[in-house]
Amino acid sequence: MKKFILILLMFSALANAQESTPNPRKNELRVDVLQAILSSKASVSYERFLDNDFSVGFNVNFTSSSKVKTDFDEGYVDNLPKYEFNPYVRYALSKGKKTYYFAEVFGSYNGGEHKEIVYKIDENLNGYYDTQKSNYTDFGAGAALGFKLYFTDSFGMEVLVGFGYNFANTDKSPDKISRVGIGLGYRF
Repeated sequence: MKKFILILLMFSALANAQESTPNPRKNELRVDVLQAILSSKASVSYERFLDNDFSVGFNVNFTSSSKVKTDFDEGYVDNLPKYEFNPYVRYALSKGKKTYYFAEVFGSYNGGEHKEIVYKIDENLNGYYDTQKSNYTDFGAGAALGFKLYFTDSFGMEVLVGFGYNFANTDKSPDKISRVGIGLGYRF
C-alpha cells in the first residue's frame, strides 16, 4: 500500500511538473481578419513570449481601401490613415495555457494624408476656398485588453480592444488611435 501511494504521489508530481512547464513555442504570427474584412486593412503581428506572463511584439497595418479613399476625396473624413507600426508589451491576467486574458500597453507610429479647406486670396483680391492636402506622421500610446484562445498548441485566435492618443501632430493626424481586431495566428 505504501508503494502504491508513493507511486501515485510521484505520478501526480510528474503530471503537475508537465503542466507548469512553459510552452516551448515562443513565437507567434497573426493576421487580423476583422480589419481585412471591415476596412480592407492588411494587419500582421509578431509576438515573442518571454515567459508565462510577459510577451513583446509589434503590429504593422497598411490601408489601401477604395471606399476609405473615396470618403476622403468626397470630404466625409479629413484623414486618410495609410500605415501604422505598433510595438507592444503584454501581461497575461489569467494563467491558462489554452485560454487567457491579457492587458497590453502599445506605442504607435502612424501616417497618412490630411485634407483641410483653406481660405485664399488671389492677386485681384478675390477670396475663395481651396482644398489643401498634406501628409502627416505622428506617434502615440495607448492600452488594450484582449483574450486568446488556442485550438491546438499552434493555432489560435485573439480578440483585442484598445485605444490611445496621438501626441505630436494632432492638428493633422487623428486625435485617437485604436487597436481593435480579431486575429488568427500560428505559434511556433
